[in-house]
Amino acid sequence: MRARSGFTLIEALVCVVVLGLICLIGFPKISAAMVRSDLRSARTTVVNLVATARAASIQTGRRTWVKFDGDNAFVLARPRRAAGAGNADTLGTVQNLSAQYKVTVSGVDSLAFDPRGFGASFGDTTSVTLSRNSHSETVMLDGLGRVVK
Repeated sequence: MRARSGFTLIEALVCVVVLGLICLIGFPKISAAMVRSDLRSARTTVVNLVATARAASIQTGRRTWVKFDGDNAFVLARPRRAAGAGNADTLGTVQNLSAQYKVTVSGVDSLAFDPRGFGASFGDTTSVTLSRNSHSETVMLDGLGRVVK
């Protein structure tokens, strides 16, 4: 008789069980790393919006705001210079932080900057907290409107 080559059913099941255990051990770490990555990306987006608002206030000599409307974040400048309805120009695009990064925003509803680029709506420091599940990131601004953390 000829010798048969291949795997038995028991050997294949052992491999499947071992691979399943490895996946179960690694999944929580991978999902936590993805949450932390999304939080860092959302934090970078908020920091970029703050930089846009500060730069626009200095360049145009207008008051600007980073507004947080629910989980949407955008930059407004007043008085309005472009034609259209309303009393403020929206600079750039509206960032939906919940749809992009699945985070929620808390802390403040807006950050104002005067025409010199200084923080106008907060005292010594203010913070915006971005959270998802049990993880969170904080963007802290000093009284001058600079990001300090």
